[in-house]
Amino acid sequence: MSTKENELPDQGFLESLTNEEREILRELGEELTFSEGETVIQEAASQDHLYVLLNGRCKVLQKHVAPTVTAWLEEGESFGEVNLFDLEGAGASASVRAAESIVVWRIDRNGLNTFIGSHPDASLRLTIGLSTLLSKRLRSVNELVKEMSVWTRA
Repeated sequence: MSTKENELPDQGFLESLTNEEREILRELGEELTFSEGETVIQEAASQDHLYVLLNGRCKVLQKHVAPTVTAWLEEGESFGEVNLFDLEGAGASASVRAAESIVVWRIDRNGLNTFIGSHPDASLRLTIGLSTLLSKRLRSVNELVKEMSVWTRA
């Protein structure tokens, strides 16, 4: 793991922020580089970071589903949101592993709270972006559950 410097993308939950706001937010976090096969987040482990994939691809794995990839993350996508807001400390719901050499930006809960406290207008847009992202993911899971229930009906 090493450190680099990249801009945060103007997509996903960050798209409503200005370039200046994204730069301020970027400075509150850190960039890390992972080699192919390295684990960024370990399922069930405690973690309080929000990540944005700046370069490369990651795979998402869940032990209870199957020992296979359950999702792929591409550049600009984020992960770790659930544990950032879930203060009960249930641990990560999945593992995230580098599928190739990657660069991620991450911010912890304290860094995000600093940004929210000092940039109220931007933090409202950021929070709406994160809420939209989480809502889309929840809707996707709900659709999957609905499809699975059709498969298992007698």
